Amino acid sequence: MTNRLPYITSVYFTSLIRSYLKGHKTRREVLAEIGDLIPPSEGTDITQLIIAAATSLNKNFYTEIVNNIQPNTAFPTRDGIIHHLEALIKEEISADDLLEWATWYRVEDDELSAGIFDDLAVEYFCLDFLPAWHEELSADQYLQALQLFRMQLNDPLKEKIALLLIIDKEKQNFLFFLRSYLQQPQSADMLDSYLMKKFGMDRNSFPYMAELKAIAGQPGSLEALLTKAAIV
Repeated sequence: MTNRLPYITSVYFTSLIRSYLKGHKTRREVLAEIGDLIPPSEGTDITQLIIAAATSLNKNFYTEIVNNIQPNTAFPTRDGIIHHLEALIKEEISADDLLEWATWYRVEDDELSAGIFDDLAVEYFCLDFLPAWHEELSADQYLQALQLFRMQLNDPLKEKIALLLIIDKEKQNFLFFLRSYLQQPQSADMLDSYLMKKFGMDRNSFPYMAELKAIAGQPGSLEALLTKAAIV
C-alpha cells in the first residue's frame, strides 16, 4: 500500500466500501489492503475503519467519501454471498464475520423487508435466515447454502424454501403443514399462515402447490416433494 500512496484518491476508499458492502471483498481482504493506514483505537466497524484509513492520508477524503457513497446502491449481492461463503468454508473468515457483513443493513421497525435488495433470495438469507440460524449452522449446512446460490435458479421463492429446508427441524415443520393440508384441505388457512410466517407467501404463490394437489390421497409422496423442494 505505501508505495501507492501518492496515487490514491478518495475514489479508492469509496470503491473499497462498496466492494465490502456488496460482499465482493471480505473484512480480511479489506484489512489486508489498508491495515497499515488505520490509526490505533478506531473500533471494529469495517466502513469506519476504511474512512479512518482514508482520513489518515487526507482529511478532505472524509467529505468526499460521504458525498459519494450511496448505500442504497451497494446492498449485499449473490456474488457477495458466494464469495463470503467460499471464504468461510476455506476458514479465511469466521461465521461472525459472515454475519457481520450479511446484516450490515438494518431493517427499521416500520419498514417492510421484502423488496429492499435486488435479489429476494439474497435478501432472505441476509435479513431473515442467517440472523435466525447462524448459531446452529454447521459447515455442511453452509456448504449447502453455497451450492444453492451457485445454482442460479432464478426462482427466489424456491430458493427461500430451499434455504430454510437446510435446517432439519424446519423440514419436519414443512412436512407437517403440507401433510395437514392434504389430510384436511379445509385447513388451508393454517397452511397460508405457515407459508406467510416462514417465507412471506401464501398458497397461491407457493411454487409447489400444483405438485401438492397432485399427490392428494398419497401422503407417502410427500417425501419426494420435500426432496424436490430442498434442491441441495
